[in-house]
Amino acid sequence: MIRKIGVRWFLWFALVAGYAIILGALLYFNLFKHVFDVNLQNQIIDTVVRNANVLVEGLVDKPSYLSMAENDVITSWTRQDDRITSVVYFNGNGTIRWHKDVNMVGKSLQDYARGGGLETNAVVTAFSSGRPSVELKDDGLAYEIAIPLKVKGDKVAGVISLDVSREQVKKEINNALFSYLAGSIAIFALMGFVLYLFVIKSVTNPILYLTDSIENISTKSFQLDFMERGDEVGGLAKAIEGFLAKVKKELEEREELDKNRHHYEQEWWSSVLAITIPKGSRAIVVDENNNIMHTNFELNIKKEGPVHLLDLFGGTQQDIVNLVGQAMDNPGKIFRTKTESSGRAFGIKTMQLTSKGGIVRTVIVLEPLSSRSQQI
Repeated sequence: MIRKIGVRWFLWFALVAGYAIILGALLYFNLFKHVFDVNLQNQIIDTVVRNANVLVEGLVDKPSYLSMAENDVITSWTRQDDRITSVVYFNGNGTIRWHKDVNMVGKSLQDYARGGGLETNAVVTAFSSGRPSVELKDDGLAYEIAIPLKVKGDKVAGVISLDVSREQVKKEINNALFSYLAGSIAIFALMGFVLYLFVIKSVTNPILYLTDSIENISTKSFQLDFMERGDEVGGLAKAIEGFLAKVKKELEEREELDKNRHHYEQEWWSSVLAITIPKGSRAIVVDENNNIMHTNFELNIKKEGPVHLLDLFGGTQQDIVNLVGQAMDNPGKIFRTKTESSGRAFGIKTMQLTSKGGIVRTVIVLEPLSSRSQQI
């Protein structure tokens, strides 16, 4: 039983711990994803913003063609940050100002979109809203980040569109999730070990000792040999000791009652027969085996052990024995008959009494039909 408790406790703890780890992993995965993705987007936007003044000056001073300063800034992004996979630079009128494919330079936004150059609406949104726009590409492995370049009066003078890989972000998310899982498993394992030691010391071992003590209880002394404790197991041991004391007392009282039951019953029948049986009548009480329990007269039969009804009447008065048999077959019903003995006539009535406790007694009353007394 103790082993079953230990196994069940371990299984429940493992299930709860596993559920908590999985639930936490889902929560932290989404949290990591949000944090790392937002961090990536902010870093890319900051990279463009730091060089925005150079780009804006080029757009204002030389709107027709790209300056060397602008070119140096744009090409430096892909060289210095491997997360940026491509850059497209648009003028304020929507034409392409810079593209790695020089054949694309000068094309309008509409032509570029029709040719499949735009996978999302990030550039269009940046032009219309005047705020950076971030769109996740269909494959989910990269972002398209469009940053508007503004001049005084918040007029959009151009837009920088960058394709940014999420590969590094996914690695960071996986590393963070692995660290979380490793830490969670280590913490739960340590907690489980500590709790296991606590259960073994405070619950399992005391219950084992208490079990051994109960198994070694003597039916004579009813003493529980168990060290006193102040916890719940100690309280259980005290309750068992109190129960054993009550059992011992009840058994002693029952033994005393059984020992004196015959004497008490003799006194009880003596009182009952003295009140209910008329003077001159003889009364006999027998048990379920027809052994004589009590009479209101003195028996002159000397015999070791119980005296049977046949020892008193023998085989000459079979009608009395038959009448008793009828009474035993029909408890609670009175049966009557007449008989003669030594020339004297007797009226006989008998009834079997049965208690709820299973005690069976049969009362036989012999009433003389003449005025003279008769000896049996």
